Amino acid sequence: QTYDVGRGRSLTLQLDYFDTPVKQPKARRVADRTGLRLWPVARPLLFHLRETVVPALCEELGRPPRVLELGSGVGLLGLGLAATTDCDVTLTDPAIQTVFSDGSKRTTLDFLKANAARNPCRRVATKKLVWGDRDDMVALRRDGAFDLLVGSDLLYDTSHYGDLVQTILAFDPRRAVLAYPSRHGAEADFVDVATEAGLEAVSAPLSGEALTRDAVVTTLWRRGR
Repeated sequence: QTYDVGRGRSLTLQLDYFDTPVKQPKARRVADRTGLRLWPVARPLLFHLRETVVPALCEELGRPPRVLELGSGVGLLGLGLAATTDCDVTLTDPAIQTVFSDGSKRTTLDFLKANAARNPCRRVATKKLVWGDRDDMVALRRDGAFDLLVGSDLLYDTSHYGDLVQTILAFDPRRAVLAYPSRHGAEADFVDVATEAGLEAVSAPLSGEALTRDAVVTTLWRRGR
């Protein structure tokens, strides 16, 4: 499918909705397969980043920020940011072994890489990242520091909040910007976990044409930065 990402650019992305249940390999649960579809906050967050966050960081840094996307899913947010700005963007996924609805067997990271290949851009990289996994984070930090961490629709499972906060702290960006709809009412707990761990957080409403629920964008940074 083709998606307009603004500034005259579009992306071609494959999605997998699993309309019919598919038996999956048994493995230690580090994440799930919800990222194989496109969720509604991605494009409003892309607009917010491109029009507000990235220009502010460009002015602060004197160059485009290096961006790390957490939980990239099908890749619209990170690929769209790379296509419509001058940012270098690294997309990440936990690489879950998956049987897709067409019967093919590969990881969710392979799926993300295939979408990146459909939209070639020299400023894009795709890497494995399980939140809170020390080895994954060390490997990513070898590529250099990231100025901006971004993520769309990541707060649906409260059991992941601690690992998500620890991942943000480990990379210590100038900003982390997460956007999410209000699904279960516990999203505010994430901000509590983040502030208790030493992050500052500011939240504001996020607007967008495709949003059917109230959505929020939260900006985080290490206290004292």
